[in-house]
Amino acid sequence: MRPQPEKPIEARGKVLGGPRPLVCVPLVGKTRGEILAEAENIPAIAPDIIELRVDAWEFVEETAASVSMVRDVRNSVGEIPVILTCRGHWEGGFKKVSDEAKFALYREAAAGALVDFLDVELAYGDEKIRETLRMLEQTSVSLIVSFHDFEKTPSKEVLFSTLAAQIRAGAHVAKLAAMPRSEEDVLALLSATLMIRREYPDIPLITMSMGGIGAVSRVTGGLFGSDLTFAVGSKASAPGQIPVAALKQCLSVLHPRES
Repeated sequence: MRPQPEKPIEARGKVLGGPRPLVCVPLVGKTRGEILAEAENIPAIAPDIIELRVDAWEFVEETAASVSMVRDVRNSVGEIPVILTCRGHWEGGFKKVSDEAKFALYREAAAGALVDFLDVELAYGDEKIRETLRMLEQTSVSLIVSFHDFEKTPSKEVLFSTLAAQIRAGAHVAKLAAMPRSEEDVLALLSATLMIRREYPDIPLITMSMGGIGAVSRVTGGLFGSDLTFAVGSKASAPGQIPVAALKQCLSVLHPRES
């Protein structure tokens, strides 16, 4: 059995941290029409969970329009869990979005039970993360605290300490993605993932090595403690993502009893 967290998170019938890693598809459309088209295709490709990359939206600074869009996506995808992400431009976001717009949308979407997870970067610091956790106290929404490095893979020790910092900050889910420059970088990320899983056994983890070299981590990461992997829906949100059907087939080989 793969290493699993002691406190998995259930969202709309899916278990993050269960026997099999979940497959997540990002929606990265820019316009209302593109986003709805992606959402309408979701039931056909049947991911376990989707990520709304609102930093791609042309209208993301307009809170009312953004909340309406999230609601329309929720209605379209039904009971598939949703991660709401407005990725900071400094960590690979599609564009710069004001914190005011980002957290206003987060607040409204969480209060309305339109989403199941919010993603906030570790770079915001403990105070902002604690503020977000307080905002979520009366909701069923879980907080992903994340870190992304699109240039390199830090040392195994830094990877470990980054994930540990996310957990100490109060993350319900810790997430880390890094770009490898060598095969050894991929091994460092997988090793750090396993170390964190053993040292901090409670919460779910999401880790991945990006790009072509790192694609193997998207398939095998679950064996080292990662509880979710990203696949391509209409368009990739990061380098190295694998099409949904191919990724599901690979996971069915590695996790045959749970697929």
